[in-house]
Amino acid sequence: MDGARAPRVLVVAMDPGLTMDPRPNVKPVRQYRRIIGLAGHFAAAEGARVELLTAESDGWDDLDGRVRLHRLDRAEAGHPLLWLERTLVFRLPRLVVRPVARRGRRGARLDRARTMASRRVHRRLFVPFYRHVRPLLLARIARRHVLRDVDPAGLARVVVMDRTSVPFARWLARRNPGLIVTTRQDRSLDAAP
Repeated sequence: MDGARAPRVLVVAMDPGLTMDPRPNVKPVRQYRRIIGLAGHFAAAEGARVELLTAESDGWDDLDGRVRLHRLDRAEAGHPLLWLERTLVFRLPRLVVRPVARRGRRGARLDRARTMASRRVHRRLFVPFYRHVRPLLLARIARRHVLRDVDPAGLARVVVMDRTSVPFARWLARRNPGLIVTTRQDRSLDAAP
């Protein structure tokens, strides 16, 4: 390190269950181990200060204590888009059907039909839509919440671990042209991007 400050690395794994490959051969558990191993290597062997950015709350028990974990799951759960979907698809229909649902078998049948319709709308309309919107939403949340704690100008390298993280990494690369942003999982700070 030559007496200089330790290099800083940002590992971006918004959705660790995914990989960069749309048809992955890697199981999610193995992908978590890859991320934890890479972050731990940068912290231990390279002596870097490592920041890990994720939107998943579970799976980080084995993470090295020197790695700083930034979780976006609470901010994502509180986003107005999710609240709006819950309100329009589940809560409002429940309020409309509630007085009738308490009136015997026909009411119970209507309540079951409402539940099935709400679940169907959620699964067939909202989930496919949200699958496409989620990377952009997480990028926006990350810009607002994480960049208060992490200065991009001080980073030596940004490692992108999954395709959900690409919009945020692209934004970082455009804002900081000298920053190395890569999808390569090389275990060296000196490796080519």
